[in-house]
Formats: sequence, C-alpha cells, structure tokens
Amino acid sequence: MSAQREEPSRFPVRFSWVFTFVFLVLYAPSLLMLPMNGLFFSAENSWHDHLYAAHRGAIRKGDPRLILLAMDEDTGKKYGFPLPRQLHARALDELKKLGVKTVVFDILFSEPQPVDKELAAATKRFGKAIHLFYYDVKHTSVGDMLSTEMPVKPLVDAAYDLGYPNVDMAVDPDGHIRRVQLFNPAVTDPRRGGSTPAPSVDAVAYAAFTDTPLEEVRRRFGTPPTRQYGLNFRAPQSWLRHPYAAGRDAKGKTLDVDAMSELTAGYRQVSMLDLLQGTLSPEQRASLKGALVIIGSTSLGYYDHYPNPFLPASPGAEYHLNTLDNMLHGDFVRSLPRYWFLLAVVAMIWLPMLLVDVAPLTGYLVTAGVLGGWWALGFWGFYHNVWVEFAAPSAALVIAFLAQTVHRVLAEGREKKRIKGLFGQFVAPEVVEDLARNPEKARLGGEKKEMTMLFLDIAHFTTISEKMPPEALIVFLNRYLSALSQVILDEKAVVGNYIGDCIMAFWNPPILPVPDHRARACLAALACQEMMKKLNADPPAGLKEAPSIRIGINSGQVTVGLTGSEKKLQYTVLGDEVNLASRLEGANKFFSSAIMISEATYEGAKDVVEARELGRVRVVGKDTPIRVFELLGRKGALSPEWTRAVAHYNEGLDHFVKRRYEDAVLAFQEVLKLFPDDGPATLYRDAARDYAAIPPEENWDGVFNLTAK
Repeated sequence: MSAQREEPSRFPVRFSWVFTFVFLVLYAPSLLMLPMNGLFFSAENSWHDHLYAAHRGAIRKGDPRLILLAMDEDTGKKYGFPLPRQLHARALDELKKLGVKTVVFDILFSEPQPVDKELAAATKRFGKAIHLFYYDVKHTSVGDMLSTEMPVKPLVDAAYDLGYPNVDMAVDPDGHIRRVQLFNPAVTDPRRGGSTPAPSVDAVAYAAFTDTPLEEVRRRFGTPPTRQYGLNFRAPQSWLRHPYAAGRDAKGKTLDVDAMSELTAGYRQVSMLDLLQGTLSPEQRASLKGALVIIGSTSLGYYDHYPNPFLPASPGAEYHLNTLDNMLHGDFVRSLPRYWFLLAVVAMIWLPMLLVDVAPLTGYLVTAGVLGGWWALGFWGFYHNVWVEFAAPSAALVIAFLAQTVHRVLAEGREKKRIKGLFGQFVAPEVVEDLARNPEKARLGGEKKEMTMLFLDIAHFTTISEKMPPEALIVFLNRYLSALSQVILDEKAVVGNYIGDCIMAFWNPPILPVPDHRARACLAALACQEMMKKLNADPPAGLKEAPSIRIGINSGQVTVGLTGSEKKLQYTVLGDEVNLASRLEGANKFFSSAIMISEATYEGAKDVVEARELGRVRVVGKDTPIRVFELLGRKGALSPEWTRAVAHYNEGLDHFVKRRYEDAVLAFQEVLKLFPDDGPATLYRDAARDYAAIPPEENWDGVFNLTAK
C-alpha cells in the first residue's frame, strides 16, 4: 500500500488494444465478405433472416409480372419426368398465344434428341426465349479445371440469348442464397466470345424483358463483373395449385388433382399441366399477358432447392425471379462502405473503456442506449434496403462492456477491501461502508482542508498507572479509550491515532465531509464527559481513583492525508492549528477547566452549546494570543445554578478586564458560593485579589502566557 493514490489501472486500455486486434482478426473474413470463414457474417445473415421472418406482413410482395411455370408433381404424374421436349415446344406456343413477353428455361437441354428441331422452331417462333448453358469448376491436383456445358446446337442458334444459372459463388455455408452475381469474368460469354464475361440468366432475361441492350445491362449491373448484390426477398403468398373451376377442366370433367390445395411461394406458380390441358383460370390467363415466365421444376427430386428467410425449401427458379424483381425495381439490398462497419466495431470496443470512470448506472445506460440506437439503425436500414451490420458491432460492444465491467467489479472489490483495511480503524463502520461504495472520496495524499481537531487526555494518568498492575492498566485503557472513541465516532469523526492515554480525532476530512464539524466536535466532547460519569460509576478492578479527562478543540486550515512508511501508514492531520488543539488540551491545567475550545471553534458551535470565555492566552510556540472558551453543556441545557453562576462569572470577567479587581473578586466569590470547586472562578478570584493588592503593569495586555504544554 502506497501513501499516494494508486496508479489508474492500465487494464481498460490494454484490454481495448488486445481485444481490438483479436476481434478484427475474427471479423476480417466478414469484413472482406468471405462467408466461408465469417463467424460474424453467419450471425449477421441469421439476424437478417430473422428480420424478414419477424416482419413478414410488412415485406413487399413479388412483382405479378414474374411467374413460375411449374413442372409440378401433377405434371410429372401425367407426362413423366423428364418432360418430353415436344411438350416444352407446345408450352412455348401456348405461352405466346397468351401474350407472355419473355420465357426463360431453367432446364438445360444438353443431350441431342430427335425432337430438338421442333423445340428449336418453337423457340424461334416465340422470339424472346432464353436457354441455359452451364459451367462447372473441377478442383484437381494441377489446378481448377473449367468446363462449359451448352444446350444442343439448334437451341443455341434459335435462342434469343444464353445465360448461366449457376449460383455456387453466392451460396452461403448454411445453404442460403442471399446475394447474386450477374456476370462471371471467369467464364466467357458463349454468344459474344473473346474475353467478355458471361452473363447470368437473370441478366439476359432482364435485358430481353425490358428491351435493354445487354451491354447496357452489363454497364449498369456488371461493373466490376465480380460485384455481388444483396437479394431483397419478397414476402411469400398463398396460391391455389389448380384454381380452375374447383378442379374441373373447361369441359366440366373432374381433374385427377387436388384442385383446391394451396402452395406458399414468393411468386405466382402456374402448373404446366394446366397450361398443356387448357385448364388455366381466367385470372392466370390475365396474369400471363406481358409476363416474364421461368419454366422450372418444383417436383421433389427434380429441382434444385434452397432455404430462404420464410421457407425451409424454395425452388431455385424463385431466386432468379427474386433477382429479376430486384433488378426491375432497383431495390437490391445495398451495403454501406465496409470501412464504416470497421469504424463502428472499433468504436464499440473502445466505448466501454471511456465509461470506466463514470458512475456504473451511467455506464449501463449509455451502453444500453448505444446498443438500442444501433439496433434502431439496423431496423431503419432494413426498411430502406440498406444492410447495417448488427451482429459484429453489437458483439464487440457487449463483450467489451462485460469485460470492462467484470474488471471494474473486481477492482472495486479490491479497492473496497483496501479502503476498509485503511480506514476501518479510524472511522465508524457506516463511514467505512460509504467509503467502500465511493472509493473516490478516499483521496490519498495531503491536501488543505478546513477542519476541527480534538485532543482528549486522561488526567493524572501517570499517577493512576503507578497504582495499577500492568494487566489491569491495559484493561482500564482499553475500556475507557474504546468507549470514548465510540462516542467520538458517533459524531462522524475520524480517530487519527492514540498516543498512550490520549485520543486525537478530527472532523471534515475529504473522506468524510461534515459541514457542521465545529458543532459536532463540541457535542462529542460533552458526550465524552457524560461517558466518563458512566464509566466511573462502574470502575474496573484495580482502579484506585475516578479518572477525569481534559479536552482541547480547535478549528482551522490543516493538511490532511496519509503519513508514514510504505508498510505503516496513518491517516492524520498536520499543521499549526493541530498543534494549537493539542496545546489547548494542556491549557486546561492552567484554568482547571475540562473542555477548552478556541474562538474559531466556538463561533461555529455557539448555536448548539453553552460556553464561557476563559480569556486570552498565549500558548507555547505561538506569539499571537487567542481567545479561549470552556464548554459547559448543550444549548439551553444548563441548570438554574449554572445559569446564575455563568452570569456572575461573566460579570467578574468584565470587571477583571477593566481592572476593577475588588468588584471582580466579589463576582467570582458569588460563583464559588454555587460551585466551590470551579477552577476558572478560583483562578480569576485569586488573580483579582493579587492585582487588587499589587496592580499589574500599565502595559499588561491581559493575556495569560502559558509556559507548559
């Protein structure tokens, strides 16, 4: 334990630096958009999925112009899988009749068949029909091998354009697809050749549907070609699987399907069976006019499926529809520049360090406010199609705050223990508890303060100790000093130290502010006199005479703090005013008084105590005389005898000061008639008699020079 205030803990700053480094290492994959290793990226994805699911009713519904022509279970039961290609040709012709603007095949026709010319002709007749090509990357010992699988030659020539459906570069570890890349620079465009990045089926479908040149689409969405866009998911809706005439075809024949069963999907699904059999409902026919239709399978085992925020499995074709929807409405989920999130994470880590020195409740409120504000910002971003990271900044703030809080609790525990060990012997238990709760009050080290000091000494202790065996003497001292100390502590004092049979106490140090310290010191002195009566009424064994006490009290500017060595410290006060309090205790011998206080103390306590002036004295070591008073009791508590005695005493003192010594003798004799053993009255009566016989020198200032301590 040092006499100086302990150095501020370096843990908050050191932890913040170390945690910043560790956290950023963990955060780097997410920061660089590398989901395969992104701890917080995965958590962030889950958080955004939760936002979609929790606010399902407020999510925008899919564009009605985007439709999935589904090769569903009922279509498979009727025609088998894979569906004959001539049926796809028929479907194209039917869709053209219904006014469909663009058709995208989510099927790759890579194996030649005799009917390919029929499908190619239908593709040509339709006009804006788009076919797929597929690329595959195989990892080998000599590197990655890229292979491209094309549709059959007639379809390549007949198609409006070709696009790849691959989503592997955007699939997250949990199987979700949350982003899309519209062009792939690693694959060459099969139509345009050269080094032109290949377009996705979504890019060519958008170009065809909006009559936009593909180069314009490439400029708008493919710069740079590796750029990924966040999907803005549409809310799922319920659709009847076969809505026409509650399960009857146009001729009224009952269909071998569950006509009224529903499906849940983000976009309208029209059964291929209904299209080929002419059993579309009027609503379906109307919706197909001017629409963009993707032909894909929804039959279990015959389609690729992925989870989304709303459904555990959704056809891959729906992701293409969702991408086209975002392109048409320009509402992909945007992300703020990554460095903003980096700055946010760093700020969240360092914020708790800045709160270390504030009140705990303030720290909690600020942290909760920042966390709540970031949460609100995340919701704002969600509704404005802006991706605001929540997981990483929130985790950084919570972990940093918990770490700093745990350290603070442990540090405060150590500080409380230190404070209790340091001050427990000086002050009342409730004061120690207050200091333990508020360690900042215990400002270790010296500082100037207006305070009141009390010195209490057992009169004639030497004589008493000589008549008692050592064991009994220790019991006597412990009993009297313990009881008197407790009386003093009850008045919110600090017991500085014990010097043999002497108690030194003081009021109003920084650790325990006491505005009425002068009055409390005087009340403590009076209470000590009362305690002595109780103790003397039941004296310890071996005590031959009833002891009495002398008390000196002074107030003024002193230096307060810890003094001593590294291993032994005292919390005490130093200065001339302290010395004067000690001298006043000894000055009681001269006046035969019990409690002497200085004028500085009396002025701050006169409203609560009764006192009489003893005169002016010049103590050892001080050239300037001071007025001193003797405490007599609490305000208004004097007996009638003492009230009369004080009146006579004040009259005699006035005569004495004015050198009317015969009159002074008469007044002091009146006091002694009431209290024959009163020391100050006896002193002044005898002095007045002497001065009546032999007057003092003319230049005598009436000050008593005390030569003994």
